[in-house]
Amino acid sequence: MSYYAGSSAAPRFVVLNDAPVGDGVEDDLMEATEVARGLAELIVASRAAAPFALAVDAAWGMGKSSLMHRLKATLAAQPAVSVVWFNAWTSGRASALEGLIKSVLLRFDRNVIRRAVRSMSRRAHLLGALRALGLVLGSFFGLGRVVDEMWRRMALDAQSRNEIKGVLRDAFTAWIERGGGPGGRRLLVVFVDDLDRCASERIVEVCEAIKLYLDVPGIVFVLGCDQSALWRAVRDSAGIADSAGAVEYLEKIIQINYRIPVPSAAHAVRLVNGYLARSHTSALFDESMKNMIIERSGRNPRRIKRLINSFVLEYHLNRSWDDVGVENLVKVIMLQHFYPGFHQILTNPRHDDPITEFLQYNEFRTAVRQGSEPPAGWEDMVQAKGLRPHGWRDLLPDLEKELPAEFPTLAADRDFVALIESFDGPGIDTARLRRMLRRPLTTADRFAEEYDVLRNLFWESARVPLTPEARLPRAPSADDPLEGLRILWIDDNPGSNREMAAVLLGRGAFVTQATNRATALAAIEQRPPDVVLSDFGRGRDDEAGLNDLEYFRKNRIFEGPVLFCSGQGIPERKQRIQELGADGPTNDENEILRWLEQAAPTAH
Repeated sequence: MSYYAGSSAAPRFVVLNDAPVGDGVEDDLMEATEVARGLAELIVASRAAAPFALAVDAAWGMGKSSLMHRLKATLAAQPAVSVVWFNAWTSGRASALEGLIKSVLLRFDRNVIRRAVRSMSRRAHLLGALRALGLVLGSFFGLGRVVDEMWRRMALDAQSRNEIKGVLRDAFTAWIERGGGPGGRRLLVVFVDDLDRCASERIVEVCEAIKLYLDVPGIVFVLGCDQSALWRAVRDSAGIADSAGAVEYLEKIIQINYRIPVPSAAHAVRLVNGYLARSHTSALFDESMKNMIIERSGRNPRRIKRLINSFVLEYHLNRSWDDVGVENLVKVIMLQHFYPGFHQILTNPRHDDPITEFLQYNEFRTAVRQGSEPPAGWEDMVQAKGLRPHGWRDLLPDLEKELPAEFPTLAADRDFVALIESFDGPGIDTARLRRMLRRPLTTADRFAEEYDVLRNLFWESARVPLTPEARLPRAPSADDPLEGLRILWIDDNPGSNREMAAVLLGRGAFVTQATNRATALAAIEQRPPDVVLSDFGRGRDDEAGLNDLEYFRKNRIFEGPVLFCSGQGIPERKQRIQELGADGPTNDENEILRWLEQAAPTAH
């Protein structure tokens, strides 16, 4: 059965976009509507207590932005409530302090800005007479130039900043108290999203803007962040020696913290079923597979989407899966995400047939442990490993020494065994399946066709119009320095790099992702990369990335260019990065691209 476009038998599979939920209740798989309504009621009822800050706190991929967008829509419908959205991570390379203050200023009406300009014009040392007159006149026509000039004055020195801060505070207060809401007060709610994805210095800048410049009655801040990332950034960049001091610093900024809970078992089931229905893949996942996705993804919505999208993308790029069995592709993708070690074995041409080999081993192991009769064909299996077929019950330790090291651990994993056994269906051709998995990575002469598939796939799956550049900027050209560059990206949260990886793919690079040292070693063994991108922390180990690189260098596993992609740039790490012959840290996408372009000529 063909599931591809043009088939009348079934709809085409579609990817799930990663945009936050819309305003309609039908989009609310994250079940954020009731929470947003409760938070909105709290904020509006507490307007007299403003200024204050509310943190929407959760780990990567748990729905912070979705909840914040829902909250923004709920608040925007309230009388005398204005909202501002500021993305701290994608707002450009300018100062976060500048970007946030300008975003707030531009939300006020012309009269507020005009009043602030007049107040500044009476202080000649701030503007100068001619410039003040120009700004007063300009404030009648456009606010952009006026706001830019006000910022330039603030950036001169501490005295100017303090005086202009007073001017702005008076203007803000007049606007807020002008009426229209309960108690005759307006309310301005400023949303700051993706704060935890920023460099440490940028995080501290935003905190300073909130506390020093925008601490005005009637303003409420809603911060989307993982607070554990925030206190580490504050500890590293704000001159605070210990974690307790960093927590105290944040407590002065954030007065309310709402921690998004991990989805309950019932919610996670609804979430998975909803994603499968939207991607038209429901028929390919049985209940045991759904349960595996839920539990092994940590019930993380973004990780669940990522697995489904991986399947959809691979299917659209290779229609031959219809002949091998599209259900088998789903299982391969699950191996890739949840059992990367076995997936590496499965795609390695040096292993004959690891699926059959594991099934035979597991049957033999079960017979030994249960004291039952030996399985059929066990003599051939042990002889193939160079062992003499006698005293079969005592052969298990010797047999395991000749098999991949992962097999004993995997045999104790019921989910893995069930998944592998499900490959052994009628007519399954494991040899052809493995040939499919060894399909070469995208090459320059095939890229144009696959680029069009990818572009159309993202366009048609998006709920809102997207430009092709949003995911895949352009087809590669022969003179692009990234054309053909092989990149190994080591990060325990690879989904956070999805859009950047798409940009690199769009310029003709090959991107292999690894989540730890073991999967990185397997990737390097299979196809050595030209360059490596790495994070610092993996789970609770803040130094894992540096320790891995030291291991690679010491054992001469990889001696090429390495860039650490992170905002956690404390001096000790920077010194160690230099000692290991690496670069960084940075999480600025433009800087990453420039580094790759410079590294490419020597790496190829």
